[in-house]
Amino acid sequence: MWRQLKDMASMPSSDPGPSVEMRRCSAGVRVVTALLCSVLLISSEPSIAPLPAWLLLAYSAWAGWLLWSEARERPLVPSLLAYWIDVVWTCAMMKLFSVGAMTMMIVTLIHPVVLTTIGYGVGHGVLLSMVAAAGMLLDADPGLLQLPGPGRWGGLAHLAVLLLVPAAALLARPMRVLHRRLALIGEIETRLDPRRGLEPICAELVERLRGGTQADVVALVLPSQVGAPAMIASREDGGFRAKAQAHAQLEQLLAPTLQEPLSYVERRWWDLRPRARLHGNGQLPRALLEPLGELARLLDVRGLHVVPLRRYDRQYGHFVIGYRGLRGAAQDLSALAGAAPELLRIIEQAALVDQLQEESASHERARIGRDLHDSAIQPYLGLKYAVECVALRIPADNPARAEVDALADLVNTEVASLRELISGLRTGNGQRGDNALVPAVRRQARRFGLLFGIEVEVDCPEAVSTTRALAGALFHLLNEALNNIRKHTQARHVWIALASDESSLNLTVRDDGGSISGRAQAGFHPHSLNERVGELGGSLDIGLHDGLNTELAIRIPL
Repeated sequence: MWRQLKDMASMPSSDPGPSVEMRRCSAGVRVVTALLCSVLLISSEPSIAPLPAWLLLAYSAWAGWLLWSEARERPLVPSLLAYWIDVVWTCAMMKLFSVGAMTMMIVTLIHPVVLTTIGYGVGHGVLLSMVAAAGMLLDADPGLLQLPGPGRWGGLAHLAVLLLVPAAALLARPMRVLHRRLALIGEIETRLDPRRGLEPICAELVERLRGGTQADVVALVLPSQVGAPAMIASREDGGFRAKAQAHAQLEQLLAPTLQEPLSYVERRWWDLRPRARLHGNGQLPRALLEPLGELARLLDVRGLHVVPLRRYDRQYGHFVIGYRGLRGAAQDLSALAGAAPELLRIIEQAALVDQLQEESASHERARIGRDLHDSAIQPYLGLKYAVECVALRIPADNPARAEVDALADLVNTEVASLRELISGLRTGNGQRGDNALVPAVRRQARRFGLLFGIEVEVDCPEAVSTTRALAGALFHLLNEALNNIRKHTQARHVWIALASDESSLNLTVRDDGGSISGRAQAGFHPHSLNERVGELGGSLDIGLHDGLNTELAIRIPL
């Protein structure tokens, strides 16, 4: 209880409090309580002093005023203050009226205590109930703790009633938890903007759900066959997108689950309670226990809730909420299961935004491709024909013929590359996961060596799958690094290494300028390279490979 009171003291001001419907219901109950207590107290007393009469009249007017303000959707005072006034008024009535009215007045305390607990937390509810109990115990009337009639145990009955008032606050805690969960779902539904796209929406969704439910892990697993992500949020790592292998494993374990939400707990060997149960009616097949247990071990949790995302008898994915302890409440499952259709609608809208953006980008790429084909490629075609014409006029035994032929081959290669690029823009092919980078690096190495007489060695795999945009960015980085070597060093040999792993692309460029000059190259900091790498979220390291020759290492995260 003391911990609850400390939590209450540190409770943030952003607590949602009771909902509008709850405040209106509370205002109606307050009016009924005021009128009923007025009638019963007046009928039970032969004569009423002016002060109690004025208190009854004032509280009835106060209750009616609050009900009128709530009906106009313009609450005039905070609900918490109104509940404190309810408790103070009840204690005053028990002080001013006879002992026979005490039991009836104690019942009126349940209303403010329970609703304070639901709206503002157990700490506020327990504190309010303790103040009410203290106010009754400090009453100077010796008959306060005695029931009418004989018997020495009569006073203990009222003490038991006093203890039930704080217990009402604790018993209302599940409703408080459910209220917070529903408030969280409502906040998520109103704040998520589907226009941001599918992956950002899914990332924010799992982060908010993990924080709101106080879970250890929250996962949103969408179908991988349509390119949708599997987003996971944990206490240690925050939100991230699962890798393809983990995504496939999650889908495989969730595939046998039913159409109903379910819970699973990894129990000890001596615990005979069922490990899994369905949310609602029906029996859970025992064949599901093994994949659910493996799913819990994969997420490193002991208990989990699984909520399917379904619409029109089709499966669209799953929400998974995991707890390392056994504190996972059924209210989490109920709230999330109730909000799943609305959350699925937001996810579908975000996916539709991505699809529309992709279609719009495809149309724009096709338009740019047509413009490039009709305008930019024509000068290169003229250059190609001019070089071929010059080559035809030079005799075969002329030493310049070989150089002109090499220049003609270079122009033909560049025109072919430009045509391939324009074709990709117009058709939309090769914009995702193509092998455009490796051929471009090899062509640039050959052209650089031919034009400037610098030997270039390329070490790279046969294929590096990247987007066309990332391939173009890396190509510009490589071209600028080679130009820096040509301008600022005496190098005669350049080594290029291109590699990729699951998380990054790595480009290394090294020259022998230091070995040619006999001294280490002076340190330099290419600002344009730093800016380009920074825009891609990567890193640039420049050092001396063997104490003499400069080595430039670029790492771009995928």
